[in-house]
Amino acid sequence: MEMLNKKLKMTATVLNILQVIPIVILEIFLYMILTYNNNVALNYIPVRLIVAVEIAIALWMLIPFFIKKNKVGAIVSIVMSAIMIVMSVGADIAIGLNQKTIKGIFKESEKTIDKIVNNSKLSTDEFGVYILSDDEAKNIEELKDDKFGYIQKFVGDDKDELLNNINEKINQDGNYQEYDDVITMTEALYNKETRAVVLNQSMIDVITSMGEKKNDEADYTDFESKVKCIYTYKVTHQVQNENKKKDITKECFNVYISGIDTFGAVTTKSRSDVNIIMSVNPQTRQILLLSTPRDYYVPLSNSNGVRDKLTHAGLYGVDVSMETLEILYDIDIDYYVRVNFDGFKDIINALGGIDVDSECAFSAKGYSYSQGINYNMNGDKALVFARERKSFARGDVQRGKNQMSVIKGVISKCASPSILDNYQKILESISESFQTSVSKKNIQKFVKFQLANGYEWNIQSYNVSGSGQSNYTYSVPSNRAYVMVPNEETVAKAKEWLKIVTDGGELKDVTEEN
Repeated sequence: MEMLNKKLKMTATVLNILQVIPIVILEIFLYMILTYNNNVALNYIPVRLIVAVEIAIALWMLIPFFIKKNKVGAIVSIVMSAIMIVMSVGADIAIGLNQKTIKGIFKESEKTIDKIVNNSKLSTDEFGVYILSDDEAKNIEELKDDKFGYIQKFVGDDKDELLNNINEKINQDGNYQEYDDVITMTEALYNKETRAVVLNQSMIDVITSMGEKKNDEADYTDFESKVKCIYTYKVTHQVQNENKKKDITKECFNVYISGIDTFGAVTTKSRSDVNIIMSVNPQTRQILLLSTPRDYYVPLSNSNGVRDKLTHAGLYGVDVSMETLEILYDIDIDYYVRVNFDGFKDIINALGGIDVDSECAFSAKGYSYSQGINYNMNGDKALVFARERKSFARGDVQRGKNQMSVIKGVISKCASPSILDNYQKILESISESFQTSVSKKNIQKFVKFQLANGYEWNIQSYNVSGSGQSNYTYSVPSNRAYVMVPNEETVAKAKEWLKIVTDGGELKDVTEEN
């Protein structure tokens, strides 16, 4: 028996010593990762999590040295050391084979965050010179003796730079006619009162949307087939975002999520088709997603009390959209995130498809969607799902819900291990499709906060409602268009939910308005 005990203790001692070797190798690998590229990993991984892991490893390694005083202790020591050897060798192999990938994830994450944060410092206006499609002119130089129409409020401070650029192209001072609104100018083009019009590209959607609803006063849905663009010019501005000094791991904050459904750079001014306020209380772990329909008929922050569609606020900049919603709900919005849904298809394809929950069955543009979970949607199919509104009685309200479902599908897929398979392409797609005023420091801080605490969040959603009618808008004052007059009861209820989050209460029984 004594000989057996000695053999067990000797075996335990050998294993105790052997376990140190793979652990040391593991520590070297971890050190190389944590100190890579100026300790970039420490921007995301909580120090206390690292300390907790190190303490656990140290205890598991040291305990076997001190418990082998008898037979049972020696056996336990052998088992613990054997487990540690297997686990640490496995970790060494896994980290050794994937060390480059792990470092790459941190490096690319830094680049992606830099890109989406830097995107918020830029605002791009893209202008086009349009003539009738049957006009024989092939370039702007052929229009030097003709009239150009423009609208002051949609060229704004870019007027001098834009018109001077046109003057250079036609090699003389142009003949310019200012119009009050885009429809009056469009009619002037149709009637050949002016040969060309200068349009902010974001206004094309405004023109073609006139006539989409049966109670619109006029129909311009075929505008793009009646005109052609012979010259484009981009103006990019530096934007100074307000420096919010909130600690988003301790204080409640509101984020405006703007979904723009357009081609081109995410920095380009555009109508906002999805308008969501995400109210977050990190201490109570409550999140409210408040959706406001794009056609909501409200005064814009720059319209001197004149009502307009909420979606038109984006034509004047994301700050106008934020300020308009602040007025509507009597809150402060701290940050914004702009998402270009056209770029979402690249992210979805890079993810290998997503699962999307649909409230109803419908078909659109060659795709069919079933009620419930639609598995493994590719980018094109998901984009059609997110854009469609004519298939629904509730139109834009349902489209907003569908776009939220797509966002949730992307988030769920991003939380799975499969994201590592194509992380570089995924991060590149994100950098082209997102723009945010949340600082890099706050993004990193919130990631560390979530990793350190592992909180589950109570996420509730609510959408305000209204009634449709035909009315004039600030952006297009000459023609009636479909608008949604706010249901003040739902707006008041939304304010109550927002206050509950801010005051540290719990969101219960939040029901969406129909």
